[in-house]
Amino acid sequence: MVFTGDLIFHGLTPLVMAGSVTAATLANVLADHERYFRFILATTASGRQDGLGPLEAAQRTDLGEFAHWADAERLLLNLHRAYADAEGRPFDMLAAFGDALTWNGGPLTTHVCCV
Repeated sequence: MVFTGDLIFHGLTPLVMAGSVTAATLANVLADHERYFRFILATTASGRQDGLGPLEAAQRTDLGEFAHWADAERLLLNLHRAYADAEGRPFDMLAAFGDALTWNGGPLTTHVCCV
């Protein structure tokens, strides 16, 4: 039995706000999710190299094979987590959700709850 929390969903965009994108890539539980986490890391690296924040990196990103996954706005939450990890700073939940709202063009469809 494997407990993955919000890291693994079948056919649904994963969420890493309280986890680690780096650690998630090492799990090797499902190849699809590993590719998604590597996509997040690549998007983060590319965005940071070009001096972009998570929102700007997401706006220029093609979701490709992940475009059909539900709750695509989680891209922003995951990019914010990956940026925070890469920069050694705390995750800013309010900024992440604000950017997700902007990217989504309105209310979020994601099924997450904040404490």
